Amino acid sequence: EKTKLLGTYIEALPQQVKADGRIHGNFNQTGTVTGRFSSNNPNLQNQPYFARKLFVAPPGQVILSGDFSQQEPRFLSHFTGEEVLVNAYREGRDLYSTAASELFGLPIEECGDGSKYRKMMKTGILAVMYGTGPKTLADQLGITEKEAKDFIAQFYEKYPKVKAWIDGNEQFAKRYGYVQMFHGRKRRLPEAKSRDRFTQFRAMRQATNAIIQGSAAIQTKLTMIELQKLCRHKGWTMAFSVHDEVAVYAPETLTRDDVADFEAVMLNTLRLDVPNKTDIEISRRWGEGFPVDEWFKNKEAV
Repeated sequence: EKTKLLGTYIEALPQQVKADGRIHGNFNQTGTVTGRFSSNNPNLQNQPYFARKLFVAPPGQVILSGDFSQQEPRFLSHFTGEEVLVNAYREGRDLYSTAASELFGLPIEECGDGSKYRKMMKTGILAVMYGTGPKTLADQLGITEKEAKDFIAQFYEKYPKVKAWIDGNEQFAKRYGYVQMFHGRKRRLPEAKSRDRFTQFRAMRQATNAIIQGSAAIQTKLTMIELQKLCRHKGWTMAFSVHDEVAVYAPETLTRDDVADFEAVMLNTLRLDVPNKTDIEISRRWGEGFPVDEWFKNKEAV
């Protein structure tokens, strides 16, 4: 781990700094099949937390960043209309704790953060979205493959709208050879029409994942377009986008109203049937950010 930190980041990244003191990676908007950004020279989509401290804001500026909270599960709730999932978000409750409480028939207090039931539900929902099979899920949860199969079956029985939506995605892909994301972008899956069952099965596992990941990518890109407009208006500069996080360079004199304008773009550019949420931080060094209230209460110290 230390060798990788030294060779891949501490020694390598400074060699790629341009004349303006920054690193400019190459970003490919269609570098992944789902439409998420890919990048190289260097791969800025792969900066682990211990390497992010290498990046600092220019003098007199700060990094204002917004990280979409549970971006993909929110799309799952939006697309399926499953009441438990939708209502959890609309009422500001924790999705995984709420769903675990419902599925296992336990008080919500026993399914809180850190509980095995919440962990199982979070892993299970991700497995549903990514098409993870029972064997992989069993390894992730440390349970038997039979228990994993029972868990998935129990999940689908409890949340039939999720099951119906996933089945519908697969039937659509088999018939048309593609699936459709938010705003109509298509992911071609010609293998879904294959007569070879194994080839078709692999395509089926990608159908739902493509819709959710691709829709999240669309939300991020549309948000970045609107943030660039905000940057022009305020004299800020776009800094970076990594996975679900988007950041700008703003003057250290920024106000709470400025932060509210930034948050409004993150939350309202693309509206779903459930409310969006973004975790906002302000920092001088990436990876050492402070929540908004903490920053403004003690700005000089931080």
